[in-house]
Amino acid sequence: MTSGYIPAKDEPGPDEILEAMREAIFNNPRLIEMPSEEVARQLILGGYLQKEPSPALVADMLDALESEEGGFEADELSEEGNPT
Repeated sequence: MTSGYIPAKDEPGPDEILEAMREAIFNNPRLIEMPSEEVARQLILGGYLQKEPSPALVADMLDALESEEGGFEADELSEEGNPT
C-alpha cells in the first residue's frame, strides 16, 4: 500500500494523514481529483493537519482511498442486485 516512505520526525504519519484526508474529502470530494501536492497544501489550509505531509505519502493515501471507494461501489452494486 505504501511506497516505503518514512516521514520525518515532525511530519504527520500515515494514519494521521489518512484520517485527515477522509475528513477533507468528505467535505470537498473534488480533492480526490487534485494532484497530491495540492491535496497536501489543502490539508494545511483547511486545518485538517498542522504540518504539511509529504506529497509522496499523500499520493499513497489517495491511492488507498480510491481503492476503498471502488470496493464500496462494488458492494453497493451487489446489494442492489440482491433484493432482501
